[in-house]
Amino acid sequence: MTQPKAKPRAKLTNADYIAMTPPENSGPRYQLINGELVQMAGASLRHQIFLGGIYLQMARQVEYLQIGLVLFAPYDVHIDLFNTYQPDLLFVSNARQSILESRGITGAPDLVMEILSESTRRRDFNEKLPVYAANGVREVWIVNLEDATISVYSTGEHGATLVGEFTANDMLTSEVMAGVAIELGPIFARAANA
Repeated sequence: MTQPKAKPRAKLTNADYIAMTPPENSGPRYQLINGELVQMAGASLRHQIFLGGIYLQMARQVEYLQIGLVLFAPYDVHIDLFNTYQPDLLFVSNARQSILESRGITGAPDLVMEILSESTRRRDFNEKLPVYAANGVREVWIVNLEDATISVYSTGEHGATLVGEFTANDMLTSEVMAGVAIELGPIFARAANA
């Protein structure tokens, strides 16, 4: 006698995600990854210190240059029908301001940054990076706090290509944000001392 086959679970869409995570929800944060609702773990102190430091430098320069807008999580990015992410940091150029909405972005920011943790490492590389590349995010920064590095990926028709790796000794620059240069040493140092 054969076992009956289990019904495959239907993928959730962005509309399902929005209905399940109302703005007044003060509970856990979620992302929609390949149609699956995934609860996010809270960020570590090192993560928050690093995020705050890089945001301050980046946002000041972007505002001074008047080239766009820098935002940080939690802010939903509805990247495609089955994926809604909350990248740690993102940049939207002036040319793409139309994708900004009160509850998130519908479409691709110019740049996103993901800070790796043990709970997110596999998904950030194997699932999210290819989706960012396939949907028009021009540049992806992957931060490894353990190694004090930022891997910069450029995206295009062939997916995501590693174009540079920056360390605490470097100034981080970006093809997407001309004129922005972020001094990484002090940011990595403050995070390491947390």
